[in-house]
This record gives sequence, structure tokens and C-alpha cells, in this order.
Amino acid sequence: MSRKRHDVLIVGAGPAALSAALWLRDFGLSAVLLEQSIQPGGQLHDIHAAIPNYLTAFGWDGERFAGVALADARSAGLEILVGEPVRRIAKRELRVERGRERLRGRAILLAMGLRRRKLGVPGEDALEGRGVSHSANRDRMRFAGRPVAVVGGGTAAVEDALLCAEAGSDVTLLHRSSRFKSRVDFLKRARAHPRIRFVVNAGVREIVGKERVEAVRYRRRGLRRDEEVRVGGVFVRIGREPETDVVRGVVRLDRAGFIRVGVGGRTSARGIYAAGDVCSPRWPSIANAVGQGAAVAWEIARELGRLRG
Repeated sequence: MSRKRHDVLIVGAGPAALSAALWLRDFGLSAVLLEQSIQPGGQLHDIHAAIPNYLTAFGWDGERFAGVALADARSAGLEILVGEPVRRIAKRELRVERGRERLRGRAILLAMGLRRRKLGVPGEDALEGRGVSHSANRDRMRFAGRPVAVVGGGTAAVEDALLCAEAGSDVTLLHRSSRFKSRVDFLKRARAHPRIRFVVNAGVREIVGKERVEAVRYRRRGLRRDEEVRVGGVFVRIGREPETDVVRGVVRLDRAGFIRVGVGGRTSARGIYAAGDVCSPRWPSIANAVGQGAAVAWEIARELGRLRG
């Protein structure tokens, strides 16, 4: 069992983590990034549309952004360990365990980001990639001219419904509430689109299909029987949630599971910090993650005696 020691252990390898690691390197501190996925880059790999609001990367998609960021990380000699989830964090010893490895640091930075929220219904996992999708920007043309369902009530769901309708699909938009959190302009366009049908107060019960998606079964509030819509694809767009299961009981979380932080990204546990979307429910963005990663690196450098003041 490996017992390596670094100045800083960084859980995650998305924009916040990579930004922090670059700054820590600049301060002369050793850091290792621990990424459970095979591909570093975090949620960048889920961005399939053009990025409209990040300087120097305007118009890029997430894969291009991630490619450039990881090339920079390699050039800087950053150490990134991939393909193994962190299974335990010991806050008193500032120790992280992943697989058979135990790594100790002088500080820990939590930058795990968000994960897609799941419906948790039969057929969702089994039909992933066989009709179940999470991005109309990427997959809408696969279903062009075929009926699809979009599940959700936020901007991402309504935008996906519009994209699929504009690709020639008849769209059933299923939302568990009658209230939408979508951008008003998107919602207005969707309500006026002849190919989009709204079904509200509808909870999805099952995604039906053997080899591929064939239908979605749902139940509307107040009714005692399920209804079904025949579709060739389902876009599940019900938001994201913080990737914080491993730190429950380690640092203080809010009701939604986001890490509570103070000035400089300090958590409730001494020596443990957080940055990026995992602690920023109000400002989820690449820009915020990169900025927070840099700010926390400065704070850690001060704590470890590399900066004064």
C-alpha cells in the first residue's frame, strides 16, 4: 500500500483543481490531483455547445477547452492520478485513501464539482447510450424526425426541447412541477412551438425498452394510473448535484449537499479547503471555478508559510 506525502492533495481535476495546482506549483508547493474518471477535466467534457462567456475560449466546446487545459497541465508537470475514486478522507491526519493508496498532505483541497442528477427509475442506466441521453447539442440529430421526450423544467431541459423540435422531432416535455426555472425567453419560445407538448406535474416512473428506448412511463399528480408516451429517445435534464458523498461527516455541508466555505475557501475542518462548483451553488461556471482555485491556492500558500500577510 502506497503512503505518499505531498504538500497539498487535490480531490478532482476540473477547472478549479487545475487552476489551484498551477498556482501551488508557482508557490513552490507539491500537489497531486486525484480524479476518479479516466479523463481529467471534470464537467468540461459535458459541454457540447459553444462556450459563450469565457475569455480566450469564446466559441470553443468543452472538449477543446479540456484538451488545451490538460496540455498546459502536462507542460507544467502537474501530477494527476486518474481512474480511482477517493473512498475516505481522514480529516485529523489530512489523509486521503483511494484504492490501496494512502496519501498524506499538509492541506487538502476539495474540488469534485457536480454530477448529473438521476431520475433513479428502471431503464435509465440500462438504456444509457441506447436512447437515453443528456445533451441535445450532441445527440439531437440522432433522433431527427423521431419522437423524443425531454425530462426537466430548467433552462437546459427547455433548450433541449427547442433543439430537438428544430431538428424535426415531436417533443414531449415532462416536468414534475407546474413551475419552470427556465429562462423566460426559452420558455416562451417552447410554449409557442407547434412540435413541443408540455406535460406538467408528471413524475417519470420508467424508461421502457429492451435493446433501445421505446417509451416513457409517467404518472401525473392526482391520478392513480400511469400514462405512456412512445419515443425513440429520452433526454434527462433534471440538473446537477454536488459530488460530496465522500465528505459527509468530514466537513459541513448545506441542505443541498454543497460544501460550506468561509473566506479563502476554508471549510469547517482545519487544513481542508474547497473550490469550484462543489461549494458554489449560486455561481456555477468555468470562470468562477478557475478564480476560486487560484484564490484558495493563495490561501493555502499563506497557511503553509509560503506567503506573508
